Amino acid sequence: MELFRNLRLRFRPPRIEDQDFGRLLYMYVPATPANSYWEGEWRFGPTGTRVSIALPGTPDGPDAQARAFYLSLPARFNDVIARVRPGIDSVFRQWLGRPLKEDLWQDVTLAGFGVENPGRTPLAWDVAFETTGEK
Repeated sequence: MELFRNLRLRFRPPRIEDQDFGRLLYMYVPATPANSYWEGEWRFGPTGTRVSIALPGTPDGPDAQARAFYLSLPARFNDVIARVRPGIDSVFRQWLGRPLKEDLWQDVTLAGFGVENPGRTPLAWDVAFETTGEK
């Protein structure tokens, strides 16, 4: 039965309609099932845009700690932006030869968030941006 379950997870992954994150698709990682996760696009309140997210979890649903992590992001978003802004500015200076505009949303859009193991200390997570404009 385990073989059939694993094949089904690979070729017919579960989908759910999550109350907080909308439609999610389970991404089963056969070589390391503990690294499997749910992915989707979440409407992120502070920007009003859809962002990619990946929540660790099991076929039964996203991990409770991952859910709590993501749901805490809107309240912390201004602090997140303040912390990542110098790094984005550095990349703009290096790659584009100019500083990041004062209103960073003229230069970038929020693309997504990721968290590997929400129970690990220190917590490893990321925030992704995409540039706008010609380059």
